[in-house]
Amino acid sequence: MNANLLAVVHHASGRMPLMLDGVPVPPEAAPFLITSSKNLLWVERAFGEGFLRLGVRETTLDELYRSMVESIAEMGSEREWGNVIHATKDGVLKGLAYLHSYDLTDASLLYGEDFDISLAPSLPRVPADWLPAKWAVLVPSREYVGTAFMFGKGHVGAVVHNPSRGVVVLR
Repeated sequence: MNANLLAVVHHASGRMPLMLDGVPVPPEAAPFLITSSKNLLWVERAFGEGFLRLGVRETTLDELYRSMVESIAEMGSEREWGNVIHATKDGVLKGLAYLHSYDLTDASLLYGEDFDISLAPSLPRVPADWLPAKWAVLVPSREYVGTAFMFGKGHVGAVVHNPSRGVVVLR
């Protein structure tokens, strides 16, 4: 098991794009969290039949994942999605029930260095150094959550589709 938040696609080094155009996404998975040239951006809907434009920026996957989870937690709380839950044994059960309500089974737990893993003893789990120390996330398959496109060393374009349904933040 890996500690990645998203599915990762590596592109051979060569010409570094400034933007990825025409990245396919399921339109019903909005809102989307995408990379822009300097930061992250929430996009409420896809273009046309379901595609997005992503900015490619210089960052590490660890920095990107941490900022994405923090942004998902902020937006999830603000919009009351129900995907931001207290890090307790009951919270883990509520998080799993939340994912199951979307027919998402086989969740795994990614957790920060000070997260109490005894709260989720029977789940597949892996430490994620990029998370805040006491936080964890429950995620289904990474392909469902989104994709990070890697170009050379440290250039990434990424999209989280289904942030409201596919990422449960335990904090």
